[in-house]
Amino acid sequence: MAAALRMLSRRGLSEAEILDRLAGKGFSSGEADATVGRLRELGLADDPKLCGLLARTYRESRGYGSAKIAWTLRMRGFPQSLVEETLRGFSSDEEELAAAAAALRKKFRAGVPPGREGAARAYRFLAGRGFPPGTCRRAIGRLSFDIQEGEG
Repeated sequence: MAAALRMLSRRGLSEAEILDRLAGKGFSSGEADATVGRLRELGLADDPKLCGLLARTYRESRGYGSAKIAWTLRMRGFPQSLVEETLRGFSSDEEELAAAAAALRKKFRAGVPPGREGAARAYRFLAGRGFPPGTCRRAIGRLSFDIQEGEG
């Protein structure tokens, strides 16, 4: 239990991460399961709460799209069903579009470079951040439109 508490004192961990780390420290599967169960009872291991918090952090601080958020959460050991439920609960199409536009504004402070190459560069950036193709196109169009209106 002390080893798990030390781990949690540094950052929030999913139950799967705690189990993996305890196994890496030589704890048996039964000991690790019992420890995670006790942490759950104490409210120190709460996958749904942590998953939601991390998803919001990835969206707001890192500017990730839903695909990259889902991948990152899965790599942290959260069950697929929990990840899907979490994303359904906080990510609408409009929020996704707003996040993509914000990421573009942050990356391209002077505006998206002109022409097809500029649009392709912006598209690659957003796709790498995990935004779906339609959202990428709409965000680039929205930002280009904002720039054109501001210049007029």
